[in-house]
Amino acid sequence: MMQWHKADRSRRYGVAVYNFSLDRPPCLKLSVGESVHILEETEGWYWGYTTRNKNQRGVFPKTYVHIKEAAVLTTGSLETIAPKELPLSQEINCVLREWHGMWKQYFVERKSDFAEIMGMMQELIHWRRKIMSRKLTAEELRDLQQKISSKIDIGNDMLGLDLVVRAEQGNVLDPESTSAINLFKQHELAADRIKAEKANAGHEDGISLTWPHTFNLFVKLRNFVCRIGEDADILMSLYDAKFGKFISENYVVKWAKGGGVPKNLEMLNNYKVVFTDLGAKDRQREKVFLVFQIVRIGVMDTKDVDDKKQTKGLKRPFGVAVLDITDIMNGKQECSEEAQHFIPFQQCGEKEAMESLIRKVVIAKEINHKGQGVWVSMKILSGDPKQVREDFPHLVGQNTPVSRKMGFPEVIMPGDVRNDIYITIKQGEFTRGPTKTADKNVEVTMVVCNKNLEKLKGVISHGCGGEPMTEYRSMVYYHEDKPKWYETIKVAISTEEEFRGLHLKFLFKHRSTSESKDRSERPFAMSFVKLMNKNSTTLADIDHNLLVYKIERKHDDSDPYLDMPSTRDDLDPQDIQKGSKIALFSGPFTLNQKDSFMINTFVCSTKLTHNVDLLGLLKWQEMLNDTTVLRTHLDKLMHVDGEEIVKFLQDLLDSLFNILIETNISEMYDNLVFEALVHIIGLISDRKYHQFRPVLDAYVTTSFSFAMAYEKLMLILRDYVDRAMEVNQKVLIRAMKSLEYLFKFIVQSRNHFSLLNEGRGKQLFELQMKQLIQAINGMMLYTSDNTLLAQGSALKYMCSALPDIIHVFDPVELSGLMVEFINNVPKERLTKQKLKCIDYLVHSVLFKSPGCRAILLPMILHHTGSLLENQEELEDCVDVLSDLMDQMHDNSTGSHASDIDLIMKMNLRIVIRSAVCMDKKSKEARRTESRCVAVLLSILRKMTESHYNHYISEFSFLTDLQDFLMEILTLFQVLIKENVFAGDWLAMIMLQNSIIIRALRFFAQTIWEKFTSCFEEQLWSCFFHCAIAFLTQRPLQLEQFSVSKRNKLVSRYSDMRREMGFEIRQMWSRLGVNKKYFIPTLVEPILEMTLVPELELRKATIPIFFDMMQCEFTQVDPVTRKIKGNFDQTENELIMKLDALVEGGYGDEEYMDLIYDILHRMCNGNDLMRSQGLAFVEMIKRLLQRLLEYRKIIQYESKEARMNCIVNLLNFYHEIDRQEMYIRYLYKLCDLHLECDNYTEAANTLKLHVDLLQWSDDNLPLMLQSNWYPNAHTHRGLKELLYYDIISYFDKGKMWEKGILLCKELVHLYESELFDYERLSVILRRQADLYSCIIKELRADPEYFRVGYFGRGFPAFVQNEVFIYRGKEYERLSDFNARMLSMFPNAELLKSLSPPSDDIMESSKQFLQVNAVTPVLELKDRFVNKPVSERILKYYNVNEVNKFMYSRRMDESNSDITKMWLERTTMDSSHSLPGILCWFPVVKTTTYQVSPLENAIETLDSTNKKINLLIEQHTTDPSQNTTSLGMLLNGVVDASVNGGITNYKIFYSDDYGESEKDMNLVIKLKELTRNQMILLREALNIHKKKVSDDLKPFHHHMEQRFEEMCNLIKQEYSLKPPDSAYMSTLKRYKSMSAVSLSRVSEAFLTMPSDRQTVYYRRSNFPSTKATQAAARSPSVWVKGDRSANSPSPSKGLQKVSNLGIFKRTSVAASSDHSSEGSNSNRNSLEAAAIIELNEQITPKRPPRPENTERRQSRTYSNQFKTESFTTLNISTTSLASNNTDTNSSSDQELADMTVEPPMLPEKQNTCSDYSNLTNDIPEFPVSRNSTPVVSGHRKSKNDTNNFYESPLPSLPKDEDVVPPPVPKKHTTPKINNNLSVD
Repeated sequence: MMQWHKADRSRRYGVAVYNFSLDRPPCLKLSVGESVHILEETEGWYWGYTTRNKNQRGVFPKTYVHIKEAAVLTTGSLETIAPKELPLSQEINCVLREWHGMWKQYFVERKSDFAEIMGMMQELIHWRRKIMSRKLTAEELRDLQQKISSKIDIGNDMLGLDLVVRAEQGNVLDPESTSAINLFKQHELAADRIKAEKANAGHEDGISLTWPHTFNLFVKLRNFVCRIGEDADILMSLYDAKFGKFISENYVVKWAKGGGVPKNLEMLNNYKVVFTDLGAKDRQREKVFLVFQIVRIGVMDTKDVDDKKQTKGLKRPFGVAVLDITDIMNGKQECSEEAQHFIPFQQCGEKEAMESLIRKVVIAKEINHKGQGVWVSMKILSGDPKQVREDFPHLVGQNTPVSRKMGFPEVIMPGDVRNDIYITIKQGEFTRGPTKTADKNVEVTMVVCNKNLEKLKGVISHGCGGEPMTEYRSMVYYHEDKPKWYETIKVAISTEEEFRGLHLKFLFKHRSTSESKDRSERPFAMSFVKLMNKNSTTLADIDHNLLVYKIERKHDDSDPYLDMPSTRDDLDPQDIQKGSKIALFSGPFTLNQKDSFMINTFVCSTKLTHNVDLLGLLKWQEMLNDTTVLRTHLDKLMHVDGEEIVKFLQDLLDSLFNILIETNISEMYDNLVFEALVHIIGLISDRKYHQFRPVLDAYVTTSFSFAMAYEKLMLILRDYVDRAMEVNQKVLIRAMKSLEYLFKFIVQSRNHFSLLNEGRGKQLFELQMKQLIQAINGMMLYTSDNTLLAQGSALKYMCSALPDIIHVFDPVELSGLMVEFINNVPKERLTKQKLKCIDYLVHSVLFKSPGCRAILLPMILHHTGSLLENQEELEDCVDVLSDLMDQMHDNSTGSHASDIDLIMKMNLRIVIRSAVCMDKKSKEARRTESRCVAVLLSILRKMTESHYNHYISEFSFLTDLQDFLMEILTLFQVLIKENVFAGDWLAMIMLQNSIIIRALRFFAQTIWEKFTSCFEEQLWSCFFHCAIAFLTQRPLQLEQFSVSKRNKLVSRYSDMRREMGFEIRQMWSRLGVNKKYFIPTLVEPILEMTLVPELELRKATIPIFFDMMQCEFTQVDPVTRKIKGNFDQTENELIMKLDALVEGGYGDEEYMDLIYDILHRMCNGNDLMRSQGLAFVEMIKRLLQRLLEYRKIIQYESKEARMNCIVNLLNFYHEIDRQEMYIRYLYKLCDLHLECDNYTEAANTLKLHVDLLQWSDDNLPLMLQSNWYPNAHTHRGLKELLYYDIISYFDKGKMWEKGILLCKELVHLYESELFDYERLSVILRRQADLYSCIIKELRADPEYFRVGYFGRGFPAFVQNEVFIYRGKEYERLSDFNARMLSMFPNAELLKSLSPPSDDIMESSKQFLQVNAVTPVLELKDRFVNKPVSERILKYYNVNEVNKFMYSRRMDESNSDITKMWLERTTMDSSHSLPGILCWFPVVKTTTYQVSPLENAIETLDSTNKKINLLIEQHTTDPSQNTTSLGMLLNGVVDASVNGGITNYKIFYSDDYGESEKDMNLVIKLKELTRNQMILLREALNIHKKKVSDDLKPFHHHMEQRFEEMCNLIKQEYSLKPPDSAYMSTLKRYKSMSAVSLSRVSEAFLTMPSDRQTVYYRRSNFPSTKATQAAARSPSVWVKGDRSANSPSPSKGLQKVSNLGIFKRTSVAASSDHSSEGSNSNRNSLEAAAIIELNEQITPKRPPRPENTERRQSRTYSNQFKTESFTTLNISTTSLASNNTDTNSSSDQELADMTVEPPMLPEKQNTCSDYSNLTNDIPEFPVSRNSTPVVSGHRKSKNDTNNFYESPLPSLPKDEDVVPPPVPKKHTTPKINNNLSVD
């Protein structure tokens, strides 16, 4: 047996690398990537748990886990593990785990961000791999951390996750150790950063990486691939393509000719250079290239390489290679030292200059390099060269060459001394000699000479990487008299060298290709230029056109030439004109006017300048005796270019301080020197030169050494301040701006003096310093506009001098002076600047000292508090307080208890009021508000219990304390409900919650102690509402968060909901007798609290409900002195609020069981209220069951299921008599019906509300009001408005009979009660239209289906139940089956109609049993024995029915019709259809047998009815088409397929049947046969009259077949066909009126013209063709009263009792006929209603009207949709064919039958659109004697009637009218007996 032992500490942490899914104990399931904590191990197995779920432990294989290094922390028996990875790597792990689940969900939902998130995850994985490799430098790791943080933030924002706040280093901030203010600021910075990154997401060109101010470009030459054949120099430099010039020195690499390797093999693959001194200006260059110039060193022509007679060592241009590095320079492109870049090489042409080739290549798009080029690596390095060597030692060593920029860096440090001159040899022009036939091969040699014509050695450099040279030789261009060299070299001259007399000397020599000739060649010309001008300034940075002197004879270096002019500008225009032949000569040198030579110089020196005035100040000692010149130089210094000043900053300052302390001249020039000094300081303070501040700081600390300067500076500055109204304000303002550095100089000078003199004069200095500061304070008192700017500058810059002053002055005394400084500023003057100064003080070193803080803090709080109270400068005040509270978090500056106490006393109340009253309109105002809240939170966070108690004790009166508590509790409530922080600022929100809950604990104790005896209901209520709002806020609902996020929050803050719940329960118990004041107002909040899904919280708070019930139950009536004895208020409120909250998503089954158990137990233990309590608890449970069921259903799309749940709730609220809830759900049901175009059902739903109203003018109770009509305030007003809606909906649903009944009620109202004939006329027209629609409009008969839901897989309310469904228009059985299967895709369709077995009913699966059924007619009494049109009776065949039937064969094997017995099943539904639903459950089922003879009778009777209906239609409308009539007649007289009447031959014999019943049935069969003959004869006559010529043969054929049929009947059945005279007795539809319809119409149309306008003509209403298809009528739920005692018509609306089902004949027969036989099979072809069509009828389903005129089918919605919704192949196999009545089918036929359906009407929209119809009824005019009712009903989308929108008259109040009860099953609502309609 395997032995388990404790795992080694090094093997405690692992990560699953495979999925382990073995599902059996004690195995632990693992997913790839899950972390596991290993506790024990054995051979091949580990025992432990996953870090995600520590409660579940198990075993898992060792091979499935990768062990990782981790730290094991043991605290007692608790052991925790932490992986030994960098925090950044751990963060990536957590992020990837969280993103992964959401990423998969994005894939399922096909969201557009899926690919982008996947790319971000892959990047994070790649970066994590680099981190884990541990190959990154510290700098690279910092850069990578920044990228990772940015990527995580963007991804979190994209996925809607919380914002992660980080410190500057990129690590996640810990809210516990971070101040609230800092946490808020970091949230702001992170949000702004993410917003900026998202804005730039699609604009990559605009993205720049975070770039240092000063940076360097590191370049490593990897390889150079090119066949040169000789040695070469590779010159590497940076080139600005826009200006066409090089911007850096060259880096020179010596390349050997053998095999393409460097001359120094040790440097192979190690040529590195750093281009330094790059700054912001270089990042902004438009085009920057890295240029490689290849200079061949050898013979003139490469063809002569092997010729030993050729001249060697010539520099010849060979080619260039360029790379565009603009994006690398400006930070748009990253680069790594590992990545290699290939730079293609372009060779020079035969006479092509290097400069022209560079210009050509930089603009070329492609280069034909043929594989030749340079391979380099690059990287941007930040900092100066010294810092670079420290940060990147693996790249830059001490010997790494540095190529400096040709110019100064943006910051020139004091130790950075340069004295360089860059010379560019540009071009020349040399004439050919008279004896020469070719141009010269000119080589330029440059040397640097002094005034003694001696060469300076080692001062010339062609670039870094090369040795210093004494002379430089240029490239040689072959036979070129106008060569363009453009070669730049550097001349570096030591500062110790005497600069005067230095000059550059250029010698020009012809280089011959032959070595022998070349030796004899001497320089043929010379040029020179002096480096210093006569005024001691250096050579200007321009092009210099040098004079070329021909060398006539052999010369040496001692030949003089310095006195001759060197440039064209030096020639005296009066002596020598251009082109003059007068020669200038000196020794061997003669001026050659035709030749020219041009160079460019650029001086880069901290010792040499071009400016005369600057030079004069630098040489001030030479002008001590000439004070006028010195004054001039000081004055002109103000106008010298700033760049020149900053280059010579140190020397200038030294000169100025020397002049200042010079005793001979200082008094004369004190002010001038001071002004020059503040000018220089102001220049450095300017943004343009702000990078030189470190230079000035370095000068003060290291170079400044003037010990006597402080006295002069203090005296001069004080003099300026004292005479502030008199002196030049510009100088004074500049002096105030320079206060920081002036005090730096003063303090540093004093320190030097003290050091030299052992501290002598300290008291005097302190006195002078105090007087100086007091003088500045005195200047702040001025109110003149003249000093406003100076005062503002003093406020801005004074605090910057404090760090220096504090070294030589007492800090406490200085704090007092600063308080005086601030307080001296006049009120309402420079308020903003004053607040900025206060803010600087908060950040100053003074504020860090407790003693100084005690002096400064009251002043700060006073100024900010007064401004906040007056709502002035809110933003600045809040900024000051936020910075102040941020400083309070710094524990290194001492204890802050007293500071917090002072802040609390002076400003807490002000901050609270400011947060409440602050404007929230603008973005800035909202930001200020959020920062103000952060300040408040910071104050509360720092307050201890003693602070709270002290603050509370400070209130003298309880009213003041109450006001404070109300203010802060109200603010808390607002902050909780309308959070000022963004929703993803979770860290800030949770910090706020932790602070609020702590404060609420203190306030709860205060409220209990101070306001219990002196009870304040409002205050207690405010606390309860605030506490409950806190508990129920969304950020605290941990169940909605991921597991990792939930664990993180719980570990840091615990579950604050539970803590607050216990506090609420304790406060409720402390109420005592005062609990009665909070019943029922606190029911809803406490209910919402108990619904929070936290078990312990629920257990603790649910008993509060029992306490409320008991308190209300035992409450004593003050009058009767008896206990109340009920808890109706609690009960009502609980039911109403429970409904709303559960529907809103609160509550679950656990809550239902818990509240039931707790309240049931507590009620059961209370003898006094046991019975009422237990009944109430049971009712709550039933309500919760229905509400949870309803909420579960509404999450899906199935509107039918929602309707079913609503009806369940309707019945429940009806049962417990909650009318307001009953009506609420009535309108929900109505809205659902309207969405589905179920207008009939919507109308009957509204009718339930109408039945609760009376025809009276009584005020409408609140519970009966309708949201549709908020302005209807009386019973009659609302009832009348609703009637109009209902009539309109009945009309749209083509339930005109229902609409007529309501019209009759309104007719009676207007005619007999209100006498409003105007409205009466309109409603009568409306009624007439409805009557007309019954006769003239076609409406399709709805189909009915039986649906059995068998199995436990269905929702509880349909499990093992059978329902009757009313189908949609033209919906066949196969369509209905498909619809049901789409709602239940996992259901299986049963193939048999046999009752399901117990196994099926108890199965967890879903089984559907569907078949078509036929409604059974119950004829109305008023139609009995009366001639009624089939069109009228047709409505009652399929509407207002609740009995249905279907049949099936008893013997499947017997196909003989004469022996075919049927099993007929009749079912009673719970309500009549149509009702308030399209389906109702079956409540009663009866089964009986039908004999073959009875089946024959039913079939024959059905055929007769169809023939008779068509005869009626053609009689009524002669224009009808004969197609349907011809098809029906042909099917009867020529029944060649079905056999027709011959199938029943056996039944016609006299000896058939033994019983009297059978004999009577035979007689009935014969009678039906004779009637059929009569009907056929009449129908054939009609067909004969209307048939077209082309169909006459068809008619003739039918005539023949009819004669044959008659003969057959006569001969074989012994039945004599009736003659034609007998036909008149069977006419079905004859008007009983003696006046024809046309005569009636004529009578009304020929009225006098003056009366015609009184009537509305039919043409005013939209007419509908007779062939227009009718929509299936929606339905009404009528719980009818079946009692026969109906009121008389004179007293009310007549109720018609259902007398039973009857069989129709020529006149409506008596009720003694067979009820079953009266129902035709409408689902078969024979039973289909014949509708006139213009297209071929498909004999598989009822015909439908023309496509262009039919009403669109209703939109169906998924009924009872289950959670698993997948697409299945829907079987079209039906249970029963449409022949469910007479032509029955067997089970086997049902299983095998597949009917191909014809095309359904095309659906254009999901819902019908009636917006194009006009109003049927014109608007009502306003009655003179009526009270208008303002309608507020929102019209339905298909509403076409506006007549009910008009004001309506009042109905006289009837005191005897009692509102009807809510209708119950099988009852009819009461109608006002005062109304009667006939």
